Amino acid sequence: MPGPRSTTRPSPSFAWAAGGIISTTGDLQRFFGALLQGHLLAAEQQREMFTTVDTTGPVPWIPGTRYGLGVFSWSLPSGVTVWGNAGATYGSWTCAMGSRDGKHLLTSQVNGDWSGLAVFDDILTTEFGAAAGS
Repeated sequence: MPGPRSTTRPSPSFAWAAGGIISTTGDLQRFFGALLQGHLLAAEQQREMFTTVDTTGPVPWIPGTRYGLGVFSWSLPSGVTVWGNAGATYGSWTCAMGSRDGKHLLTSQVNGDWSGLAVFDDILTTEFGAAAGS
């Protein structure tokens, strides 16, 4: 039986702004929880990071999103807005999102990049439910 293999050799740097992070969904959830709750950055940096711009230009990025500095807000079809980041490489999508106060979080990894981010609309809407009053 073959022994363990290093998965650190392939570099995701070909994929635009890929962070190249090797982590677990649990680590990502703890990180985004601390970030969203304001435990990692000074208040001024936090404000800058979460100041977003429209992404619906000539080539729309992800429908319903606005991008900040390394984070984005995503208005789900249910009307709920979540915050975090997502990415894909080598047949795998990872999405770490939460409420703006960081008290409600979900990090998921989908083994297969053929469905795109649309699968996360369903996953996140199931987790975060419908917006109040809808």
